[in-house]
Amino acid sequence: MNKIPIFFLLFLVASMGFVTIPNIAHADSQLNILIKIALNAKDHIKADIDKMVDVTNEAREQFNEGVKETDLLIKTTEEGDVVSARQHFISAMIAFKKASVATDTASDEPQKGLIPDRSQTIKKYETNIKKLKVISDKLKANVDFEQIEQLLALAKTNYAQGNFVQNEQILSDIASDGREIHKLLYEISEQNKIHRAQHFAKKHVERIDDLILEAQEIGLHETVNELKESRVQLLQANSTQIIKQQFKITVIYMQKVDHAKETQQNKFLKFEVIIDSLENKAKRLSEEVEVNSGSSYFLDKAFSLIEDVRSDLKDLEYAPSTLRDDSKYIDLTIGNKIKSIKEILIKVERLIYTSS
Repeated sequence: MNKIPIFFLLFLVASMGFVTIPNIAHADSQLNILIKIALNAKDHIKADIDKMVDVTNEAREQFNEGVKETDLLIKTTEEGDVVSARQHFISAMIAFKKASVATDTASDEPQKGLIPDRSQTIKKYETNIKKLKVISDKLKANVDFEQIEQLLALAKTNYAQGNFVQNEQILSDIASDGREIHKLLYEISEQNKIHRAQHFAKKHVERIDDLILEAQEIGLHETVNELKESRVQLLQANSTQIIKQQFKITVIYMQKVDHAKETQQNKFLKFEVIIDSLENKAKRLSEEVEVNSGSSYFLDKAFSLIEDVRSDLKDLEYAPSTLRDDSKYIDLTIGNKIKSIKEILIKVERLIYTSS
C-alpha cells in the first residue's frame, strides 16, 4: 500500500529541528517529544500486527528492534545523554518504518489472493455465448445478444487494465444474463417440441379414425371406446409426454385389432381351403362320369353349392361383426352347405363305382 504514517512525518520534522541543541532545558523538551513519537509509532505498528493473521518474521524482527531502540531512547534521555538518545530515536524509527513496510506488503498479498484469475472464466463465458447464439439461430428465436456481448467486451477490457474488483460485478451480470437467455431458449425449444408433437397427433388421429372403424367391424366394442378416448386425449394434449403416452396406447390397440382381424381371416381361410379341396374333388369326378347320367346331375348340384359357399364367405367379409362372430349362424349356413357337398360327392363316387 506504500503509505507513510503520520509519525514518520513527525520524525522528519523532529530530525530537522534536532540538529543543534542550544541549551539543556530545550534538549529535554525535544527528547520528550521524540519519546512520544517513538511510542506512538510502536503502538501503531503493534496494532497493525495484531490485526494480521499471518505476520512475517521480518515484520516481527523489525518491530522488536524498534521496541528495543525506543527503550534505549527512554533510558539515555533519563541519563541526559542527548547524542545517544537522538541516535536511538533514529534507529527506532528506521526499524518501525521497515516493520510497517513489511506489514503493508504482507497485507497486500492476501488481498491479491482474494481476487482469482478470471481469464478462464471470461473465455468460458465467451464460448457459452457463442453456443447460445447457435441454438438461437437453429430455433429462429431472434434473441437479443447485444447487452451480454457488451458486458463481455467490458469484462475483457477490465481484465486487460487490471480492474479486477470492478470486473467481479460485470462477470456476475454476464452469468445472470446467460442464465436468462438459456432459460428463454429452453422454453422456446419445449414449445416447438409441443407444436411438432401436436402436428403429429393430428395426423395420428386420422389413423385412429380408421382403426375405430375396423374395430367396430370386427366387434371389438371395448377397444372402440378406448380408441375414442385416446383420440380425444390426443387432440387436447398440451405436452409431449401426454402425446407419447396416448400414441403408445394406440399402438397397443392397433395390434389388438390386427390380431382379431387375423384370427377372423384365418377362420374364413379354413372354409376356403375346404371348399377348394371339395371343388378339386368334384372336378376329378366329373371327368369320370358320363354325360346325362345321374352322377352328372349330382355333380352339377355340388358345383352350385360350392359357388353358394364362396358367395357366403365373401358376403361375411362385409357383414356386421355380430353376424361374423355368430358361430351358430355360420354352422347353419356355410357349415350345412359344406356338409351337403361332401355327402353329394360321396354319392357320386358310389354311383361311378357301381356303374364301372
